[in-house]
Amino acid sequence: MCKIGILGGTFSPIHNGHLKIAKLAKLQYGLDKVIFLTSGNPPHKKNQQVLDAKIRHIMVKRAILGLDGFDSCDWEVNRGEYSYTEDALLHFKEVYPDASLYFIIGGDSLRDFDTWHNPKGILKLCTLLVYDRNGAAVKSDFALPIAGDKIEISSSEIREDIKNGISAEDRLPSEVWGFIRRNNIYKYVPDFEEKLKTMLTPERFLHSLGVRDTAVHLAKLYGADEKKAEIAGLLHDNAKNTDNIYERCRDLEVELDEYELKNPALVHAKLGAETAKCEFGISDSEIINAIRWHTVGRPGMSLLEKIVFVADLIEPNRKFPDVGKIRSIAENDIDNAFYECVKGTVSVNKKRGAEVHPNAYKIIAEYSSR
Repeated sequence: MCKIGILGGTFSPIHNGHLKIAKLAKLQYGLDKVIFLTSGNPPHKKNQQVLDAKIRHIMVKRAILGLDGFDSCDWEVNRGEYSYTEDALLHFKEVYPDASLYFIIGGDSLRDFDTWHNPKGILKLCTLLVYDRNGAAVKSDFALPIAGDKIEISSSEIREDIKNGISAEDRLPSEVWGFIRRNNIYKYVPDFEEKLKTMLTPERFLHSLGVRDTAVHLAKLYGADEKKAEIAGLLHDNAKNTDNIYERCRDLEVELDEYELKNPALVHAKLGAETAKCEFGISDSEIINAIRWHTVGRPGMSLLEKIVFVADLIEPNRKFPDVGKIRSIAENDIDNAFYECVKGTVSVNKKRGAEVHPNAYKIIAEYSSR
């Protein structure tokens, strides 16, 4: 029977200690493979700001690249809701119905195990393997020990050191350290506006301030979250002046469609959503989606997404023939203003002979049928 180990965690970031524990568990219990399960929205960290799950999972994949017998799983990342260990184990039982599952935890987790969601159910689904980070012997009636030395590495200390400009290179897999450095992850950002100023041209920065203020105004009018509108409006173009934009997209695993692959001007919105996660620590999905869709748009846009989309086109620095008309509409009907913005974008692109993204036609069809 196949023996599969599962090492779950926030992995923010995954470090050499995690790899050591997985290797020891695999060796000592003859596991066929160990799966690193990146948490999506961990229930025990609901009130903490955690780096976006997709970015954390990219680091996990980079950490185990080329290591035999290690695999990664993004089931929780893609699930879109809070997950418990029992949920994950039930998932793996479906995927590997004939396998014996071994769930790998730390000594601190073992001490709190009775507070977990349905601990009895967990023990029916798997065998617990426990590694005490302090190197102490594990004593338990229901779990098996993983023997090993003290591990003096923690993700929280790594994050704090990086924030304070201290290298964590010796504690991280090289691919992970390189990824963190390239994408400025865990850096301290005391002032979003000041940081953004270093990323954009003066003209683009001025435009971003205009979008921020317009988005906040529209949020007040239509009852949207003003703080989210402020952040999304300010950061919407954070990747606009990025060099090597397609290379950055590959590094951050940004999925681009055929139109975006042919037109670099469309790419900055999706890349900006990912850099907002990395460089500004944004994890709120509403803000991220407002940044992601502010250029191309999509059917079924949320209120915040429409507000940022419209604000991008009508902020005070914009000058085009119908901008005054759309500004007036936006004061009374955000849906109609959004519709007019999309139609206007299609018209301008057609006059220029530029290809129109199909999302624009889908939006027009959606609003025409109302």
